[in-house]
Amino acid sequence: MSGKSSRGEQIVENADIDRDTPQPEIHVEERRLTLHDFLKTCVKSGGSDVHLQSGSTPMVRVDGRARFMDCSPPNDDAMKEYVDQIMNSQAEPADKRNILDHKGAVDVAYILPNVARFRTNIFHSREKYAIVMRRIVAKIPDFGELNLPPQVEELSDHHRGIIIVSGTTGSGKSTTLAAIIGKINRTRCERIITVEDPIEYQHENAKSLVSQVEVGTDSESYEYALRSMMRQDPDTILIGEMRDTFSLSTALRAADTGHLVFTTVHATNASMTIERMVSLFDPLQKELQQTQLGLNLVAVLCQRLAKRRDGKGRVPVVEIMQATPLVRKYILEGEFEKLKGTVGNREAGCQSFDQHLTDLFQKQIIDVAEAKRLASNVDALNLALRGIGNSDSRLR
Repeated sequence: MSGKSSRGEQIVENADIDRDTPQPEIHVEERRLTLHDFLKTCVKSGGSDVHLQSGSTPMVRVDGRARFMDCSPPNDDAMKEYVDQIMNSQAEPADKRNILDHKGAVDVAYILPNVARFRTNIFHSREKYAIVMRRIVAKIPDFGELNLPPQVEELSDHHRGIIIVSGTTGSGKSTTLAAIIGKINRTRCERIITVEDPIEYQHENAKSLVSQVEVGTDSESYEYALRSMMRQDPDTILIGEMRDTFSLSTALRAADTGHLVFTTVHATNASMTIERMVSLFDPLQKELQQTQLGLNLVAVLCQRLAKRRDGKGRVPVVEIMQATPLVRKYILEGEFEKLKGTVGNREAGCQSFDQHLTDLFQKQIIDVAEAKRLASNVDALNLALRGIGNSDSRLR
């Protein structure tokens, strides 16, 4: 999509959904722009991410759609100023600068005082600085606000085992976990420890005592934080991301010794999530870890975000694989290819993406085009929607 700005410039869309619907332009005041100007514009427009790159028009993502701002590109000097401002706000700026200079990218947190907190990645693109800043919503989300299936809230009732939330970047994994941890915090007297890079949602003590460890600020590394965590008497553990063999081993060992463990994995469906976990097994402990996963798995959630029919935000679409006896059997026997067929068993509390998409369409939360866009099996979804459409003019 394109449209004319007040200065005769074009606003170019760069998104994979709903290109044809007119969108309001994102105007930025005409002057030398500061980093805070861009961040305030993101918050004001309801955006989730800000993209800044030397020589490129700044971009903000709103409801999953990437939209260019109506302003001039920042030059090299401006980008250096923004990077310096972010670096100088860190507890150990020299260490962060060293990582950026020698490894090419660094993850940090940045606070816009009294407004918002941003998860930030600074990197190099064609030998120039680039910055991506994701807005972190401070308020711990409530299940009533998230439109998640009731099975998700019920996961907070468990006391041991491992629960995995998967999906692509920006699919709402952290928000779902924050809601679950928040409910445990409000309803149980426990010791909760999280290891995150960086911290996204800040939990205040309610019934539980919550400790949140931010890698790079509270601990020198992810591995060291995980090693220390097991000596801090936790009941419930959140490992922000399953990123390597060590983090997997730690999570499985914690679940096997009676703790409740939550973690995230980048995967596109529930069965692939298990395959991703298996790929991280230590070759020397493969049989042990396969047994630990099979016996201690509680559930796998995989999320996608769908645009609402009314255009007001997005709603999670969730695939759920509960650890039924059949799921455990397939994992213990290494028959991972058979797991895909278990997610449609709603009697066991499971559901597939396509089942949830059909529900959301039937409730008039999403339209048919969005359901088809996110479907795992478009032909099967068409059959399900046709059954609704026989008596519903919305599909005609």
